[in-house]
Amino acid sequence: MALLVTTACIGCGACEFGCPQGAITQSDGFPVVYVIDPLTCNDCEECVPLCPVFAFEPDPAWAVCEGRGCPLSSKRYAGWRCTQGGERCATCGSMLWLAPGGDVWTCRRCDLAEGEHGASCPKVKKAELLELRRAAC
Repeated sequence: MALLVTTACIGCGACEFGCPQGAITQSDGFPVVYVIDPLTCNDCEECVPLCPVFAFEPDPAWAVCEGRGCPLSSKRYAGWRCTQGGERCATCGSMLWLAPGGDVWTCRRCDLAEGEHGASCPKVKKAELLELRRAAC
């Protein structure tokens, strides 16, 4: 499940220290609280048991890596892997994918062969939409 940090956060930093993706960082405000970057978070939930005040809740606005909303959860992409925020395409910012048995990470938006159908990470699509909305304001 995609997560967000609630106002119950006491700023202890246990979640940031325990996040293997580096997706949790300190906010700029006071009191100190933490925020989760949904593009870097791979939904592993390793942060959840580390929080002494249970300051996480599901964020239904975001897709779940290899779960609800992710193309990699479909039979069409069985065996494919994703960088899950670890590395993204330099051209479009989408996640890179690795085909079964392949050894080259590719962008399913930019690196398509003739006749191939593309797909992309729904988290990246949502982030792009949010950025467009911010720019319009």
